Amino acid sequence: MKQTIFSLLAIILSLLTLQSCGDAAKPTEPLISDPQQTSNAVTVDDAEFTEQAEDQQLPQKKFILGADISSLPEYADNGAIFIDTDGNEKSLLTLLKHHGFNYIRLRTFVEPTAPYGYASGDGEYCEAKTEAYNDTEHMIAFAQQVKAAGMKLLVDFHYSDTWADPSKQVIPHAWRNINTVDDLAQQVQSYTRETLEAMAAANVLPDMVQIGNEVTYGMLVHIPTDRTDCYGNHSEVKVLLNGSTAQWDHFATLLKAGIAGVKQVSEDIKIMLHIENTDDREGLTYWIDQTLANNVEFDVLGLSAYEKWQGPANRWADTLNLIADRYSQLSFSFVEYNSQARLLNDIMYNLPNNRGLGTFIWEPFLSGPWGQSMFNQTGTVYTAKPEAFEIFDNIKKSYD
Repeated sequence: MKQTIFSLLAIILSLLTLQSCGDAAKPTEPLISDPQQTSNAVTVDDAEFTEQAEDQQLPQKKFILGADISSLPEYADNGAIFIDTDGNEKSLLTLLKHHGFNYIRLRTFVEPTAPYGYASGDGEYCEAKTEAYNDTEHMIAFAQQVKAAGMKLLVDFHYSDTWADPSKQVIPHAWRNINTVDDLAQQVQSYTRETLEAMAAANVLPDMVQIGNEVTYGMLVHIPTDRTDCYGNHSEVKVLLNGSTAQWDHFATLLKAGIAGVKQVSEDIKIMLHIENTDDREGLTYWIDQTLANNVEFDVLGLSAYEKWQGPANRWADTLNLIADRYSQLSFSFVEYNSQARLLNDIMYNLPNNRGLGTFIWEPFLSGPWGQSMFNQTGTVYTAKPEAFEIFDNIKKSYD
């Protein structure tokens, strides 16, 4: 990976009064899988089974074994094929379902072909995409495959033309001239509603919607500079108006607008909010407290759990038990992770009263700073690693 990860100092300078989040999250890295890296055997978490749910726990609902495979259409168009542990070529959805996966997470960008958008080719290490991958049209086409496979769907709204994460939340190109929070909130609500109406017309309404991606420090905060690239790096705060946590009332207004857009289409869709500071218990509880104090109503708190950014892993169980005890109205999910699959799933499974909904492994056929692929790659052929998928086979057996 050639992309430079934002430093702590850069975040402090760019976010002004915002608390820094340390290393930038993995989306600042180009999504390029290194054949030299992925061809080697991966060290897979083989932790012992943790203690099973206590007898007094409610009967377990269908536990989420999920994966974010949003990059698949782009890689498939470039010839990617997948070989299962049984030696047979399968679609990635069929392969994952064979090993117990039952839920897919798909991200969506507003207009990835816009200047500095994901497909634009603007900036160092960026190449223009042949299609507007991850836009509404592409996401819906992929969602049709997910539903046809009999799997459930979580849609992840980035509210940006490119990656949104703690270090950058770049306002979409078409929204940058909006200068009041009420007008920006109306745009968020309309875009959310219109996207879901298009999904309803295609008979692929999601089961859950994520309002923003890793919004620990806010959403709709930044605008590009002449150094910005297609990943959103080197953007700056829009001082006149932004949705950072420096102004919680503005941030909450935008969150509530996204939620309202969902509810206009269906009251049945579950609402997730996603933050990444799983390593910071004080910051985590502060964020939840502020969200609830601002009357943001949501169902699920999604967390990132990468050892590189949110470690050490041996603190995660205590952290989840703490927030599950403190916020009895919420359910929880590890919505992004790579390694420690058994540990993370057991933590979720053992939360009280079925409030640990499950997990979503992030881009399991790719490798990067976030972790190793579950596949060995030879050219465009991705062959499942038996030791990686055995973990999920065992999870499925012990949870069913």
